[in-house]
Amino acid sequence: MATNISKITLLFFFLSLALYACVKVEPWDYDPATIPANFVPLKKPDPGTGYNLHVPAFPIPANFEREWFMRVPIGNTEEIYMSGYEVKQREGSHHVIAYQYKDEKKVGLPKIGEMRDQNQADGRLNTFSNMENMNLLAEAASPYQRVDFPEGFAVPIAANSTLDLNSHYFNKSNQTIFGEVSMNIYTKPKSAVKYFLKQQSTDNIDVLVLPAKKTTTIEYTDIFPEKRKLKVLFSHMHKRGKKFEVYYVGGPKDGQLMYSNDNWHDPKFVYLPDFIDIDKGNGVRTAITYENDTNREIRFGVTSEDEMGIFFYFYL
Repeated sequence: MATNISKITLLFFFLSLALYACVKVEPWDYDPATIPANFVPLKKPDPGTGYNLHVPAFPIPANFEREWFMRVPIGNTEEIYMSGYEVKQREGSHHVIAYQYKDEKKVGLPKIGEMRDQNQADGRLNTFSNMENMNLLAEAASPYQRVDFPEGFAVPIAANSTLDLNSHYFNKSNQTIFGEVSMNIYTKPKSAVKYFLKQQSTDNIDVLVLPAKKTTTIEYTDIFPEKRKLKVLFSHMHKRGKKFEVYYVGGPKDGQLMYSNDNWHDPKFVYLPDFIDIDKGNGVRTAITYENDTNREIRFGVTSEDEMGIFFYFYL
């Protein structure tokens, strides 16, 4: 009997050590006193002109990429009309994206205020709710960005909406750094809105394969299932993306260039003076040139060492 107790005790001891070790390697713990006091969040919009979302400082461990999602309430008790947005972040950000849920009543939405990390402490991918129920609402790849839609244009947001914020930081240094996100959503009264925009995107996830030590252009065609009138265009790629081009497919402008951007970190937002009409059965073709300077094949992925090619647009 004593031997059995000894074995159980020993087993419990080693389990405790294992659990303790797991806690010790958890990289999210930090001393609040080490947060640099060099970040001033955006000033909140005046009542009736917008809403402020703020994620306080969070750690990014040394030599680590941290990407997370967090569902946050906007605070609007009635439908609002977003006419623009402003983002300010601590240095080191790859991007911050605010996603709007297509269906706020869908079963299984993430808990409000819970930070869902893309990766575990050891770098392995976490499993969490995917983005099938989301549309991009706002995006910024630089520490500061301000976007204002043309006069009379806005994106409607239903009453009591939440957004899923997605922040991505990479830390190549040997010490912990901190990220922080401050975002303002600016609104206009419904009477000042003539056009109510929707959001959509197309990506090359199914075809993006970059051979080692080669410059490659990846093309992808997206045919629209209904007529769309495009108004605002912008793109997203990672650091090995050198040129992002979008062409008309079908119609009188078939093959003509629609959009071009060569800055992966600060993508060009194009506010079209007139709508681009794309009829049902026509669409767009993205042609993105990448330079893979590594000795490995690169595919579509979420880290800064992977690549992406996403064309975003707001339309009627």
